Amino acid sequence: MNRTDRAKQFMPFDALTGLRAALKKKEAELEALPRPDPGEEAAERINAALQRVRRGDRVRVIRYAAGRAVETSDEVDAVDTVSKRLKLKTLSVPFSDIYDLIII
Repeated sequence: MNRTDRAKQFMPFDALTGLRAALKKKEAELEALPRPDPGEEAAERINAALQRVRRGDRVRVIRYAAGRAVETSDEVDAVDTVSKRLKLKTLSVPFSDIYDLIII
């Protein structure tokens, strides 16, 4: 028996294909948090920050994504009031997903 065939017999074997992916998906569903309500004070603070922020400003955004609070620091590309999105260099965040916005 050559070396590659011999090595194959010692490779890990996954008898239930797809089980790991299904478990990971279920785990993510269980860990997901409901969308938090920032409250009136926080909403006013976020609104004020959105009015002050300009293209090229560096911001730290705490946003709701996939059942979690995710923090991102990036440079602002645009504030799109028509589609209600904060466009950063790397992503676009809907205003409704913003939990906190800090201009750095």
